[in-house]
Amino acid sequence: MRKNVHCGISISGGGLRYVELKKEGTSLKCNARAKVFLPKEVIQMESVIDTEALYLALKKLKKKIGRFGKVKAAFGIPMRDSHEGFVDFPRNMPFDEVIKSLQWQLDQYLPLTAEKAYYDAVEIDFPFPPKDSNQRESFRKYLVIASSKSFIDKIMKAITSAGFFPTALEPTSIALFRSALISPKDSEGLADAFDSKEGYLSFFLGDTISLIALGYKDDGIFYRPVMLGRKTNSEYLVQNIVKEIKFTVDYLNGYYPYFGINRLFLIGLTKLASELRDALKSAVAFPVTLLDPWKNFPLDERPRGGGWEAPLGLALRDII
Repeated sequence: MRKNVHCGISISGGGLRYVELKKEGTSLKCNARAKVFLPKEVIQMESVIDTEALYLALKKLKKKIGRFGKVKAAFGIPMRDSHEGFVDFPRNMPFDEVIKSLQWQLDQYLPLTAEKAYYDAVEIDFPFPPKDSNQRESFRKYLVIASSKSFIDKIMKAITSAGFFPTALEPTSIALFRSALISPKDSEGLADAFDSKEGYLSFFLGDTISLIALGYKDDGIFYRPVMLGRKTNSEYLVQNIVKEIKFTVDYLNGYYPYFGINRLFLIGLTKLASELRDALKSAVAFPVTLLDPWKNFPLDERPRGGGWEAPLGLALRDII
């Protein structure tokens, strides 16, 4: 593997997408991109159904990349094949004890038992209620991620047999959120959102499933997939997206009444961008901004079409 090169591969109903980044000092260069379409039976509703067909598609992608030896890359797991949850643990508990504790109580937070899952956790910055200083001083908040062992074992076999070395497997939702963090710093409202004590929403348009995420500073603290996307056959797509975003805002306002939301970022949109932004202006009580992480790169390094935020976020995994 070439020095300072980082690769990400997303697996979704829209196909396999590969992004290769090279870090040059403090700047990033997109060395290469590649896409391989998947047969319809491979992934249904963003869940992998046929791992043998996925293996054949990965072999095509490996050939298209054109590199000898195993290609090191972080892989994104489709949203419905992974689970995320948030858990409080005592502030003085060592991280290895946190993982051991999850072994006995994982199924309290996620629809999987520890015996049948691979899982991990990471500490996140989280806005505890301002009046509850004891909770803030006594606990840390962790994002817990898990997938079933049987699924991961099949995916790993397909990936390694096709000529790849997976440096990480993570939910596509996490990669999507990370991709927005490198958006140009002069993007409207971005600096204010990251520095605020309030939260911000991000909407990522997918092929068949989209994502609504709540961010606080540099961390994602809520993820909600919605069954809408570019390939949704509906003349009311914009109206339905607005409805899902408004429902999410109402839910979050009720669940976190002490925690405000100050902006909504629309990410990964092409044709729908302006229409959706205009429709949302009267539906939510905060500014709506279009955000494009790829604007950090020269025009000749940017991909055409949508759906490239996830592999970008995966390639950024060891960079930011």
